Amino acid sequence: MVIKNMKTSVYRLDIDGLRAIAVLAVIAFHYFPSLMPGGFIGVDIFFVISGFLITTLVIKEQEASTFNYREFFVRRGRRLFPSLILVLSSCQVFGWFGLLSDEYQALGKHIAASTIFIPNFIFWSESGYFDDATTAKPLLHLWSLGVEAQFYLLWPAMIWLSLRCKLNLQKATGAMLLASLLLNLLMAETTQTATFFSPLSRLWELLSGCMLAFLIKSKANEFEALKIKLASPMAVDNGLALLGLMLLAYGMFFFNQDMHSPGTWVLIPVIGTILIILSGEKSWLNQTLLSNRFLVGIGLISFPLYLWHWPLLSFAFIIEGTKPNEYTSVVLVMVAFVLAGLTYYFIERPIRFGRTAKSTTRWLIATMMITGSLGLTTYVLDGFPGRVSDKEVKAQLADLNFDLPESAGWYCDDLKYDSPRCHSTGVNPSVVVIGDSHALMIYAALRERFNAKGQDIGLYGGSDGCPPLLNVIIQDQGGDPRNCLKKGTEAIERIIADPALHEVILTSRGPMYTTAKGFGDVESDQFGTWVLHSRGEKPGEKNNEAVFAIGLSQTLDALLAAGKKVTYLHDVPELGFDIRSCSTFRPLSMRSKGPDSCAVSRNDFESRNKDFKRLVDNILAQRPGVKVVDLSEALCDKDWCYGSKNGALFYIDDDHLSQTGSAYVVRKLWDRF
Repeated sequence: MVIKNMKTSVYRLDIDGLRAIAVLAVIAFHYFPSLMPGGFIGVDIFFVISGFLITTLVIKEQEASTFNYREFFVRRGRRLFPSLILVLSSCQVFGWFGLLSDEYQALGKHIAASTIFIPNFIFWSESGYFDDATTAKPLLHLWSLGVEAQFYLLWPAMIWLSLRCKLNLQKATGAMLLASLLLNLLMAETTQTATFFSPLSRLWELLSGCMLAFLIKSKANEFEALKIKLASPMAVDNGLALLGLMLLAYGMFFFNQDMHSPGTWVLIPVIGTILIILSGEKSWLNQTLLSNRFLVGIGLISFPLYLWHWPLLSFAFIIEGTKPNEYTSVVLVMVAFVLAGLTYYFIERPIRFGRTAKSTTRWLIATMMITGSLGLTTYVLDGFPGRVSDKEVKAQLADLNFDLPESAGWYCDDLKYDSPRCHSTGVNPSVVVIGDSHALMIYAALRERFNAKGQDIGLYGGSDGCPPLLNVIIQDQGGDPRNCLKKGTEAIERIIADPALHEVILTSRGPMYTTAKGFGDVESDQFGTWVLHSRGEKPGEKNNEAVFAIGLSQTLDALLAAGKKVTYLHDVPELGFDIRSCSTFRPLSMRSKGPDSCAVSRNDFESRNKDFKRLVDNILAQRPGVKVVDLSEALCDKDWCYGSKNGALFYIDDDHLSQTGSAYVVRKLWDRF
């Protein structure tokens, strides 16, 4: 009988096949997202499988009185450590030759965190507006391993404690599952980043697999009787497997990257995985499709394949400055399969199933500690800036360190927590720049020019992700963490009420707000959930473009009515790639060195800005008193918009000007101000 088979067997060929489906989905999503936009649900499939297998194994050993907590972790270590140590060490070595010092420093921190299985907490703490693109983090995928390891730490102990104290473990597990699911749903509405990385909001997915193991163990006869009553056991099993596969296929092909944060949608892959496992290894789909040699073979190497696939893509992204093309992606996937096969058959398998368990475990622990120590040392020593490659690049990379000292006096003396950004060249400026983070960049050069003609200039606002729009709220991923009413609206109102301020300069990265999308592959996974809405209105009542237009119109009208001289700056081009790839002395580079190697085409720039520029120009045309300066004119010719010239880097990332770039733009356009 199928259920009896499931009761007595821990290893199932079809579950390895299911692992293969999961890892292939993740790889497809990362390398070819347009082909499988919901492939990220592969991680959710892994979570359910892990919960099911661990619980099945522990219950079996607990019943036979053979469970040993120490032995459990020895087995887990021999399963996880060999491949993980190899991948982490390989990243450490490649980083020495291929990364700049600050990149290598960040990698060192992530290696150290991964060796103690807390990378999910580290990546959670790093998330933010100026955070690196996710693809630029070679070990980002290990967040899921951190969640699983934290589960492994607690779950066997809970099973042991429940059996020892004669508690109803199924009820306790069900209660924890529901609590975690409820927490997930509540957090998904307000704090998506926390929901994504927190083990508490992910626990229910693993516990779903645990509950399945309990139900199969304790309700085998009831399941079998129900199947007979409904139709026949085989027909029910086949139906369950087919329905489960349909749910997984739906998630893989119809979900999209805007659904990254787990919420109610995660129920679909979780339920789909449960149904496939529940159908048993004898169901037609599991026996024919999931148990075939090809998928089982991929399932066997799924762990090292998962470990290898992301660093390869990430390092290629870092040294090229943008996502690799399709040809390169195919080659990288093939390399990942080769490395995974070699890792499994020559590293993981011999160590995992070798006979000298005690001595091997000690060596694994020692090697993992050494790996973590090297990563920590790399982090503490700032990525070893004394490496030969860095000595040559220091002068050029100085452009990337944007540092503007804080100011005293003026509004800057009464700043409070989460106040608008504030700078001033004197205690009574007559000119003020206001906008999002791009305002800070252009202000750095404007202050020198205005000071040269005897005018003090201030910056007020200039806050990350807050454009200079009255009464507009930026709802970032379900909340309002940017506090744009305070940083934007209140700052503008204060400027309007100050008669000493005669001139106001407005700027922002406009297209990002109206489209809610970044530009180029470097930002393909950012900003897609941003929603703009006016104060007093609900999110979604108007689209972002309409809200931006209303906010800008109100802002300009209020400033002009207050007698202010207003200048509006059309922003500099977004590059769509990481400026670091333009470094002449980057240790390794896949970017060509031609004249257009550090530029975005004029056509791409105009296509990106066409709708936004039309929107703003229509608003400005109705207000002829507003002076307009187009900053892109300083960086673009008829064919290209440049991120670098003569070795000088004009940007610090893909869209923010460097101090060198700011000075260059203002110098070229000074007669327009």
